[in-house]
Amino acid sequence: MLYTRFTSIILYFSLLLTTSCSSEKDLVQLSSFTHKDPKINFADFIGSNQCQACHADIYDQWKGSSHANAGGPANPANVIAPFDGKPIELNDAIIYPEIVNDIYQFRIEKRNGTLIQTIVVESVVGKGLMLNGGTQTFFGKYPDGTYRFLPFDYSKHEDVWFVQLRSDEKWVKIKPEFVLDDLYNWPPHRVIGEIADMSNCQQCHGSQIIAKKVNDVYDVKFTSLEINCESCHGPAKKHATIMSNIVDGIIKSDTDIAMISAVGLSTDKSLDMCFQCHAVKTPLREDYLPGENLHEFYSLKLPLLGNENPFGANGRIQTFGYSLNHLYSDCYINGSMDCTSCHNPHSNDYQDIAGNALIDRFDDNQCLSCHVTKSLDVTAHTFHEEESDGSSCIACHMPTRQHLAIGNEITYKRSDHTVSIPRPMFDVSQGFESACQQCHADISEPQLQSIVEDWYGPLKPLNPVIANRLKINENTLGGDAAKILLQPDHFHPMGQFYNLSYFIKRYLSPGMEYLDTSIIEKLKDYAKYEDIDIKALAYAGLHYSQYNNPQIKQFLVNEVKSLNGSEEAVRRRWGLILDYFGSVYFLSGDREKAKICYELASEVLPDDETISSNLKRVQS
Repeated sequence: MLYTRFTSIILYFSLLLTTSCSSEKDLVQLSSFTHKDPKINFADFIGSNQCQACHADIYDQWKGSSHANAGGPANPANVIAPFDGKPIELNDAIIYPEIVNDIYQFRIEKRNGTLIQTIVVESVVGKGLMLNGGTQTFFGKYPDGTYRFLPFDYSKHEDVWFVQLRSDEKWVKIKPEFVLDDLYNWPPHRVIGEIADMSNCQQCHGSQIIAKKVNDVYDVKFTSLEINCESCHGPAKKHATIMSNIVDGIIKSDTDIAMISAVGLSTDKSLDMCFQCHAVKTPLREDYLPGENLHEFYSLKLPLLGNENPFGANGRIQTFGYSLNHLYSDCYINGSMDCTSCHNPHSNDYQDIAGNALIDRFDDNQCLSCHVTKSLDVTAHTFHEEESDGSSCIACHMPTRQHLAIGNEITYKRSDHTVSIPRPMFDVSQGFESACQQCHADISEPQLQSIVEDWYGPLKPLNPVIANRLKINENTLGGDAAKILLQPDHFHPMGQFYNLSYFIKRYLSPGMEYLDTSIIEKLKDYAKYEDIDIKALAYAGLHYSQYNNPQIKQFLVNEVKSLNGSEEAVRRRWGLILDYFGSVYFLSGDREKAKICYELASEVLPDDETISSNLKRVQS
């Protein structure tokens, strides 16, 4: 479930109101900017084995972790699927997963025995390590230099081969009535590495993956398909040189150790280390390597802009996602919880807030190290017998949930990182099975709600940003919606981005002749946010709706001058949002408004090839 530009998440145009707009448009005279060159090069990385000599204990922890076993070459140590020659039968083909001369391959034949293709498995990703649905994926190397995701996957949990269907993109066990063309990934087209013109797996399933098109082929490089030390800490070549020099007595007092440490990082900086992979994100450019500023290369919030928003109202995984919904949790919003508050970053084992090792993932001390008072009388809090399944913190607050985009045939459950309290009726209203229902399927949601309220009294109110969103319905007028949705004083970055984007999409349109000054002021308030996703969205909303307003044009020009080092990152988002709006209009048949949006986008990003192509398309 990847978000390359916005081709996968175009919102139905019915959400946008047709407010009056002008066909004449004066340009916002934005200054040109110089694109930043990457600070990090592939040659700066040396691999984890170089870390072992100085960091033997940490290296040993990492070596046994799920990160170190996340993938690698197709060999007996890595492959868990049965490449035993037993046929996988389709209606029009038979696939033989087999080992020939120590080479793993899929031999694909027609039903009459005619060879269709033999695909050598170059590498694998995954080793079936996840508790609630571990799988393994296979990649072949193709003549154009790409490593392509092969259409046959293996589930260790189910002990079956499975595929993704073209019709609905759900994952299902292979059935004899399927034909090859039913498979979403046939012919293989999804690649490792961030390649703009191809469906891709970004840089998550491997270390230091960088892909570049050279004429008609691709130069794809990576250190390994495991997740190594430099994936978190950045390139180690300079660090290794400095430390070697120190051993040799060569010390430069003005030189730091040239290595990113996780110790002492702010909550958001620490989370960014993990969000390099554990987040659904939109690419802004293709040359990211660890050690760079993640937000200059990816947006973590732009996926919320379209109709395939991966998150529900309060952050539950709605389609497919990783752990980014941690940003909806009270432990983050009103606390300082990051991933290392619960997970040892080297071993991937579990720990408490002080870094003390826990017995396993179900150890309540993971939560009780912060919520100490709850441990004084566990039964009084949980209303379940102590040490029973229902008394576990995660049973109620972090239940596992099947990702809906996967379907229901292949187990793929992941723990809910919103760390929410049980709200049976709210959960069912949002299309989710409540934590209570998972254990008590024989009790209706209204009954469960009554029990919860009887135990705890009135439930803790939802965060106001989320509660306000839920007040909006199809009859809510723009002025009322602005008062409800646009409240920039509340801290909830993900919720604020969604509410602002919803307001812009539904209540604003290109070149509005009138927009209430109170709404304009609210958009300006959002434009002052330090969060560059929200800042860029506010710029786009003002630019989009008020490009004929001289005061707004001057405001935007002044704002850009104040961006300094963040200008490129903000403008990439801003232009991309406007380009998305143009595509929404274009697909709905409104070419005039699409043209306006593409022109606005090209003002912000004049050198963007996709925007230029879209503008030419709508002008033809």
